[in-house]
Amino acid sequence: MTVSSNIRRPERPGWRRNLLFIWIGVFVGLMGANFVFPFIPFYIQELGVTDKSEVAFYTGLTASATGLSLTLTAPIWGSLADRFGRKPMFLRALIGAGILIGVMGIAQAVWQLVLLRFLMGAFAGTMGAAAALVAAGTPRARVGYALGMLQTGQFTANMLGPVIGGLVAASLGIRESFIFCAGLYVIAAVLVYIFVREGEPNDEEGMEDGAPAARHGSGGLVENLKLVVKERQVILMLLLLFVLWLSTTFVRPVMPLSIDDFAESSANGADRVHFELFGWESDLKEEAATGFVFSVIGLTSTIAAFSLAPLGERLGYRNVVAGAALVTGLLYPTVALADSLPAFMVLLGAVGIFQGAMVPGTNALIAASAPEGKQGSAFGLAASMQSMALLLGPLGGGLTSGIAGIGAVYVTIGVILVGAAIAAALLIREPQGFGAAKRAEGVG
Repeated sequence: MTVSSNIRRPERPGWRRNLLFIWIGVFVGLMGANFVFPFIPFYIQELGVTDKSEVAFYTGLTASATGLSLTLTAPIWGSLADRFGRKPMFLRALIGAGILIGVMGIAQAVWQLVLLRFLMGAFAGTMGAAAALVAAGTPRARVGYALGMLQTGQFTANMLGPVIGGLVAASLGIRESFIFCAGLYVIAAVLVYIFVREGEPNDEEGMEDGAPAARHGSGGLVENLKLVVKERQVILMLLLLFVLWLSTTFVRPVMPLSIDDFAESSANGADRVHFELFGWESDLKEEAATGFVFSVIGLTSTIAAFSLAPLGERLGYRNVVAGAALVTGLLYPTVALADSLPAFMVLLGAVGIFQGAMVPGTNALIAASAPEGKQGSAFGLAASMQSMALLLGPLGGGLTSGIAGIGAVYVTIGVILVGAAIAAALLIREPQGFGAAKRAEGVG
């Protein structure tokens, strides 16, 4: 009779401490980024571009420039993380992004902004580096929980960053938001450098089967990537992750333009968006209105990410991801029907509830399916999928908007998500010893 596999070893606080400060690093760094990025269209106007169609074009181009460079470099950084350490890669992402975002605040022409966004992609990738660091140092049974919690850092940053950044941009100016953002990245890098210890958690605590995780240092760059891409399950989930990130990048460039359609000129000539909900009403500047919309999506996505681990363990992470993608796909077309800012905000908030479970759930499946010790390479490829979505999504959304109108953007991505949900349910399996499959083993 074998019972040792069912005996849980006592857990020490090493991986939990790491998770806490990596979460803080992700939150602080991405909150700084969210001060600025929702208002890129308005910054482009400040740089001298006034035609709305040109603003939309350059908004998509700046996002795609970052996506292109990150697509090319993320797998390299991921493989180097497996060889030389994941903490240095996380610090590199924070410091590189901080420096380049700060320089963006002094740009004098739109081409300079595009160039800086391209350079930023080559040195950034904060979330992918953080996910690899967490996945490699967390006991297997807690990977879903840890990555779900990590994702709440991103979603919480998405929630708080835009609303605070909107107020800063409206009162002090957008350029000041870039400088403030750079300072937050420096703070995040210092906290990670001081408090995160790579290699401690699994070595101290052990996995449930008692085997410590493999340390970094083995395999060359190409060899590490080959080991990952040999896993069919990982490839399928990387493709799914691309579609899930596409659902965000496809619509994000046109969201400020949707809000602009709700705006009316005020007595002093400035465009204001009327907001009225539950008896409270106000006329908001477009920047502030955009910040509030992004913050609502961040709030609902954060709530969903907190619920991921218990749902994944009860229903299976594959089922949660497929179900969330299906509902999100059905909700997106309704956004095109919104005729006011409150309706637009409520519908996107509903989208965020289900969208918030998709990416962390898929990341948990990738972590469970990646070869042992190759989490950096796996999440490097995952970051490449995210950046490829950042590259293609804005261009696709802008092209769709130019051909069929802004409403068609929301309908198109809804159809794509429904197709991805069906494919996930049919092709992806729950890893052994993980989520629903873990419960099945216990019953057997």
